[in-house]
Amino acid sequence: MKLNRIVLPIAVLFSSLLVAQDKTKATEKRDATIQLAYYKKADLTRTAVAIVKAKNSTGKFMAAQNARVNFYTTNEGKTELLNTVTTNGIGKAILILPAELPTDTGHAFTITAKIENDSIYGDADEEMRYKDASLVLKLDAGDTAHKATAILTRKDADGKETPVKGADIKFYVQRLFGTMPAGDDFTVTTDENGKAEFKYPKGIPGDVKSTLSIVAKVDDNDQFGNIETKTDATWGTPLVVDPNPFPRALWEPYAPLPLVITISTLFGGVWLTYFIIFRFLVKIKKAGKAIV
Repeated sequence: MKLNRIVLPIAVLFSSLLVAQDKTKATEKRDATIQLAYYKKADLTRTAVAIVKAKNSTGKFMAAQNARVNFYTTNEGKTELLNTVTTNGIGKAILILPAELPTDTGHAFTITAKIENDSIYGDADEEMRYKDASLVLKLDAGDTAHKATAILTRKDADGKETPVKGADIKFYVQRLFGTMPAGDDFTVTTDENGKAEFKYPKGIPGDVKSTLSIVAKVDDNDQFGNIETKTDATWGTPLVVDPNPFPRALWEPYAPLPLVITISTLFGGVWLTYFIIFRFLVKIKKAGKAIV
């Protein structure tokens, strides 16, 4: 009896500790990190992309799904909520930014991404500050040298477009699944006029009308982020469409005609034989009934 009085309280205490430990594990949040990037596309839309990663059970950072990310901007020293976006299957939260964003005295806008009070992930934040810039791509339709000129400018304190010197611009060709570098040395630095000139090599495959989609990009610039522009040019080698993409051959979907005729004749002869035998059997059966 005395043993039971001692063992029972110890068992209850031990089970209580286990339950408390399980609750602690259930409420423990996963450490999270945010990587923030800014993109200005060829159609002039601007987006902020937050890539969220969180620790898994082994302590490795993996893409965090269904994490709620709050995007803020700074206006006269005060933060304003732009929107809340949930990360997708690869841990990305993408927000299309307004056409106009408040800027500071240095004519730069600030975007902050935060994870706050999430039930699964711990608090995290990341901030970026960029200036708005414009990237224009100019081509000379009659230029046989295939020269593309990209011009990078930004607005000064008076609102005038000012050339940006010393920025790296990369030249690409648009393909079905992304962009392809236009050559070995496809990066050109802008001059004092904000211009970067690049000669596209000849022989790049285009469509049936020789059209290429020419792309110029500013990648991961410290002041302007990522900017892209594109335009079409008839600088490509015309795509030759095969009038008969599936010729008749043994290894193609359509067999050669002599083979088709031969097999059809053999099968036709077999079925004709069956038909003749069937007719004879019918006549024999009728003749047997007439004799009876």
